Amino acid sequence: MNSDTVRQPASTSLLVLPLIMEEWLSSSRNPSVICDAQQRVLWHSANLPGFLDHVTCIKLDRDSLVLADKRAQAALSRFIQSPDMPTSVIALEGERQTARSILQCRRLGAGTNVNVFGLRIINDDNYRESAVLHFEEYFNLTRQEALICRDLLRGKTVQEIVETTGKSSDTVRFHIRNIYIKIDVSSREALFAKLRLFLFG
Repeated sequence: MNSDTVRQPASTSLLVLPLIMEEWLSSSRNPSVICDAQQRVLWHSANLPGFLDHVTCIKLDRDSLVLADKRAQAALSRFIQSPDMPTSVIALEGERQTARSILQCRRLGAGTNVNVFGLRIINDDNYRESAVLHFEEYFNLTRQEALICRDLLRGKTVQEIVETTGKSSDTVRFHIRNIYIKIDVSSREALFAKLRLFLFG
């Protein structure tokens, strides 16, 4: 594991092989953290301390991971407390409008009694390149809402969406209303602006 650190080997020893298989203990240019349900850091990659020296959105406080943004902290807490949610993504705001990072979260140790979470910190530019962010997870959209949202962002009209999905006009409009509510926008233009951080394939 090179110079990477295992904080509490007793808690992670049952998970080492699964974590290696999932590439959470491998070297990566993106800082990675494994924490428990109390957000205590059990392991982190060697490049995490250097990363934390240059950001204010995340810090380690007595070996616990703390997010400076209350909205992001609440989103991480919701993810940790939701056993049916295997993954999540959280956009982190830096002190400058252009300084953005994404926290990619994954529930680890499936099939074990150990409740641990992998967190990978990715800056916005790298995230666009790696194409791993799915906006539907971040905004908790259903599969149908995500498909319709992608169509809206590709410039399709409501009628074109009706034709491609086979849904009625009322059903499509119902989904669009739900999308706007969940993403907190009131127009297609606002939808584009709100989702500018996210990559659409």
